[in-house]
Amino acid sequence: MIFRVLLYVVIVMGLPVFGVGEDLFPLFIQIESVDRETILLDLPILREGRFFIEYVHSSDHTPVQDIFQIDERGEMILVEENFNGFGAGLEFMSWEKAYVTIDEGKIRVRLKRPLPFLHLRVGRVANHVLKLNGRAIPLKEIAKGGELLKIWVGPRDPRRLGRENSWEN
Repeated sequence: MIFRVLLYVVIVMGLPVFGVGEDLFPLFIQIESVDRETILLDLPILREGRFFIEYVHSSDHTPVQDIFQIDERGEMILVEENFNGFGAGLEFMSWEKAYVTIDEGKIRVRLKRPLPFLHLRVGRVANHVLKLNGRAIPLKEIAKGGELLKIWVGPRDPRRLGRENSWEN
């Protein structure tokens, strides 16, 4: 038993030496302040991993959840949107690339919308929260209300990182 545990530790710890472990987190969700031209946040994400952006609809004051998936090529795809009631800017009918269902009063929109990036203005009322790897990061804690952010997935570029990433630890 101890031999198996030791063998496992040696294999796992040795993977980066042989280049196998280097590709575990080759991609990062990056959030940049467009106004300040500074990356505010970059967090590792696996290929085919998911993250969520949750917020309160500005006029209807109902919760909305957007679900994003990273495909095998590292592209960010909006795969689902969930909300309680129809509101301005939300999908309201099925069409070629969006399938809308209503189940127990919840509206669920399934789609596959590739996004090279997402521009998001931090809401003063919406309380946008990024959820990734069991963490919930309120965007108001890294940016001001009304500030324009650009969210995308790509390799880390330490030259562009504007401040210490307190959300990594």
